[in-house]
Amino acid sequence: MISAEEKTMIGVVGVREAEILISKLAAEGIEIQSVYSHASCKSGCSPKKEIWAHASDIPAIQQLMRDDHLKTLAEMGVDPNQVHQVFDPLKPTAICPACGTEFQTSATECPDCGLGFG
Repeated sequence: MISAEEKTMIGVVGVREAEILISKLAAEGIEIQSVYSHASCKSGCSPKKEIWAHASDIPAIQQLMRDDHLKTLAEMGVDPNQVHQVFDPLKPTAICPACGTEFQTSATECPDCGLGFG
């Protein structure tokens, strides 16, 4: 059990998301607690849970969540590095951050998906 002095709130998520997170982190030996967040729902919304953890576990939690996110992107066929592409009109070619198509920078929009680079 996490003592009150050691707890740090790391976020507020839906009840199901809290259950999934607790399960994934427990498999890695990381203990977190979830508490219903009464402040997050006044009326007519889905309940939320606050997620609390040891401050010392936060880097491991961040890494697990980052790895999980990258795995999901890979399963969807998305290259996370692609979104960091920058259109530089001084270079001969660019890579579209939306679809990954390489094109001549003389064009001001991606020939594949139509994303504009005005």
